[in-house]
Amino acid sequence: MLPVDTYLYSAAQSRAVDADAMAQLNVPGYTLMQRAAQAALALVLQQYPGVGAISVVCGKGNNAGDAYLVASGAHQLGIKVQLLAAKPPSSLQGDAATAYAEATANGLMVEDQFQCFTGGVIVDGLLGTGLRGAPQSEYAQWIERINAAGKPIVSLDVPSGVDTDTGGAPGAVVNAAHTLSFITPKIGLHTGAGLAAAGQRHLDDLAVPPQCFPVTSVTRLHWRREIMPELKVNTYKHRQGHVVIAGGDDNMPGAVIMAAEAALRVGAGMVTVLTRPGHTAALVSRTPEIMVLGYAESGHDARVNELLSKASCVVLGPGLGRSRWSESLYAQVATAARPTLVDADGLYWLAAQGSWAGGALTITPHVAEAARLLGVEPDEVQADRLAAARHLADQYACQGVLKGAGSVVFAQQTSELAICGHGNPGMASAGMGDVLSGVLGGMLGYAEDPFTPNIALHAGVALHSAAADHAALELGQRSLQATDVITALPSLL
Repeated sequence: MLPVDTYLYSAAQSRAVDADAMAQLNVPGYTLMQRAAQAALALVLQQYPGVGAISVVCGKGNNAGDAYLVASGAHQLGIKVQLLAAKPPSSLQGDAATAYAEATANGLMVEDQFQCFTGGVIVDGLLGTGLRGAPQSEYAQWIERINAAGKPIVSLDVPSGVDTDTGGAPGAVVNAAHTLSFITPKIGLHTGAGLAAAGQRHLDDLAVPPQCFPVTSVTRLHWRREIMPELKVNTYKHRQGHVVIAGGDDNMPGAVIMAAEAALRVGAGMVTVLTRPGHTAALVSRTPEIMVLGYAESGHDARVNELLSKASCVVLGPGLGRSRWSESLYAQVATAARPTLVDADGLYWLAAQGSWAGGALTITPHVAEAARLLGVEPDEVQADRLAAARHLADQYACQGVLKGAGSVVFAQQTSELAICGHGNPGMASAGMGDVLSGVLGGMLGYAEDPFTPNIALHAGVALHSAAADHAALELGQRSLQATDVITALPSLL
């Protein structure tokens, strides 16, 4: 099993942890609310030292209670507070009503009519973890005002408009500079729209001890060098795996080159590229360590059959294309029934077939490819990336990764999901998926107990994104290229 350092929690799981903490520690909910407000105010002062005025926007749930106490604490420190309520304070109940009463007792008043934000920082206490679906129109208007103000925003627990369970944002959503989560790290801040909306994420456990935090089925995945098995002193290249990279139509030889080089860099013993015959010279001249076999469209080739029968893993898809040649190569690989990773245009052909008849399957779709595989619109995939990942696992009886901001790793044999904790916007460039395919192919090629194919998948996803982050530190995200990730791999291994 991979070491887990962060479990992620849904809204319901978070409420259960809150209740368990109050029961085990004999701590009232209002005490936790006070701790949350103190932590939030401390974050505001840490990130924006010297701020003389803040605007605090409150809804009506416990999130609003946190915000009212932030306002009260700031006022007591001599900070000018503009207090704004999206819902009448008379609608508040429980601890939130108590928090409002404390704020007014300290001399604060809710503004009767909104004109503009007068604070230098906006505290978003509008909507919390209980949101499902798009915010109601009045909340949506407040979210639009907050975003349009052009001021830094600190969101409490989750940015208003983000679905805590999915990371989706079906309507208006606050674009925070910082988000402070209380007690539990929330699933929705680590993938999809929620990851983008959260800005810089922070977590305060509010002094809730570890025994109050249960194991969950969604974890955050990080690269750790110790994941990789040690090389045995008497190992040999055949034991390290023979990876076949199948693809590279007429105008796309670079894709198979990058995948092959990435496979070698993570330790594949041998790599053979199965591609258009005309690419042989270019591939070998760039990377003499690889072998190349030309594939003609004339039908099943005995040499190809022999190569595929010996492959420990086949990577099918980099530069594959959608020609008759591409379809023929796809069919031949599927017939070989070897462990296969399908990516890029290989996923196009998989969607066209509707099922996989080959060996053990790993897939690496981005959102649009996942939508095609599932027969839905991309927006539906992005709205609930975790559900889409589970559907892919079930429909194609496979393991894989749904790529994108907060990539989701899945497998049919388990209900557990992992969200990659690395990655940056510079990875949105040509060839990045080909490098990932090569990394995963290399790892799957020598996967053996205890380094199982599922662990190899997790390790490869984490390594690829961590290497991209490592390269971006030196080169900058905007200048990041796929081959830079290959170059960064050895320093992390």
